[in-house]
Amino acid sequence: MTLSEQIERLTSMTPAEVRVEWRSVFGHPAPPAFGTALAVRAIAARYQEKAFGGLTKAEMRVLEGQVKKNERKPRAATVVKPGTWLSRTWHGEVHEVVVLERGYEYRGTRHQSLSAIARMITGAKWSGPRFFGLNSPRLGSLRVAAGA
Repeated sequence: MTLSEQIERLTSMTPAEVRVEWRSVFGHPAPPAFGTALAVRAIAARYQEKAFGGLTKAEMRVLEGQVKKNERKPRAATVVKPGTWLSRTWHGEVHEVVVLERGYEYRGTRHQSLSAIARMITGAKWSGPRFFGLNSPRLGSLRVAAGA
């Protein structure tokens, strides 16, 4: 059977037949997250790899290098020390928070988290550090000093 005939046969299979073919081609069951369309593409790619050969070691190294280059690496967090003032303008009103040793002060009241303050200001569930710009891609990740 030619490669074209194999792929044509594959596209006319039922989902159950595709799962059987997957097991035949790869030697194990398809991952549950794979829908039929994705499984068909993967099987067809394996057919083509067997017919024409796979990537060379040099090509694989280039691809692996690209993957590593594009992986997100966690940035070192900068500490927001007690005494730091955080400010955010929300609907034309400026909201200021002071970082304390343990917690935060907003409008004369202590709070345990920035998220609680952000929720008071917006009326919606927010990440406090994100609301106050501590998770900005331009700044990198900031974190509050231990114990705050």
